[in-house]
Amino acid sequence: MKINPVWKKELMLGSRTIRFPIALMCYGASMAVIALLMVFSAMNYSSVIDFSSMTNIFLILAFVQLGLILLIIPVLTAGSIAGERERQTLDLLLTAPVSSFSVILGKLLSSMCNVVLFIFTSLPSMALAFLYGGIQWRYLLVFLVMILVTAFFCGAVSIWCAAQYKKTILSIIVSLLWEFLFFIGTILAVVGIYSWKYIQWSRAVSAGTIASTSSVQIGWMPAILFLNPAVGFADAMDSTYTNNNLMYQILNGGILGTAAKGLVSLSAYWYLISFILTAAMGLFFLLLAARKLNSARKKDKFFQPAKRGKRKS
Repeated sequence: MKINPVWKKELMLGSRTIRFPIALMCYGASMAVIALLMVFSAMNYSSVIDFSSMTNIFLILAFVQLGLILLIIPVLTAGSIAGERERQTLDLLLTAPVSSFSVILGKLLSSMCNVVLFIFTSLPSMALAFLYGGIQWRYLLVFLVMILVTAFFCGAVSIWCAAQYKKTILSIIVSLLWEFLFFIGTILAVVGIYSWKYIQWSRAVSAGTIASTSSVQIGWMPAILFLNPAVGFADAMDSTYTNNNLMYQILNGGILGTAAKGLVSLSAYWYLISFILTAAMGLFFLLLAARKLNSARKKDKFFQPAKRGKRKS
């Protein structure tokens, strides 16, 4: 099997530095500290262990890792192309006999390998939950699939920002802003629209135009949360861990009122739809990054063929 040459180069260069092993050690140590603190809290300062609390170690560490991965990925990925520009090695990289998509894919794969190492470093801490029972292996499988797809999406967004901007720090900042838009902005939009609907509903109840037993109708508005990978991650973990459907409870007369019947019926497959959309959006940003790099290659006069003059007869 042919290995992407850019990916191979990045792996070889990354293995020669001491910074990444230190980062792995700090990440694993932080996960271990969080797990041990949860064990001590489950013991209730006595020798009796609250096993119901011990089973929550896996779930809490899963969400802690999701937050840390969202912060780590822009740092690992956003400077991949921008760093090549700053070191003035991008032109040399583009002269290699590989396509722009191969360059982008190789950079992303190298970052994803680092993310996978971070995740596997935390598995011993998460394994504490297996010692006390109540945790099945399918929980771990769902966690790995969902967090890797989320990491792929964030990495694709970061590498697109790296292809857009010339400075590494600017690429990281814009990547974090895009993450805020998808992970926080969509939730804020739903909460804001629901608050506006609730104010209208309370005024109508006070005026007597509708009955007080009615609920707030929000229609298809929460469908934008399909674009939020964190919501899909939470729904997948809740559906697997507690056998409950988080989004169904929220949309079917829950904290967000009553949604459209079609959206409520789709909530049973929320994390599957979110999984597909997250992967598709990641591929879309990856193609945009490759297109941007390809356009930069075509515009650079270094890559343009020299014009030949006409021969004199």
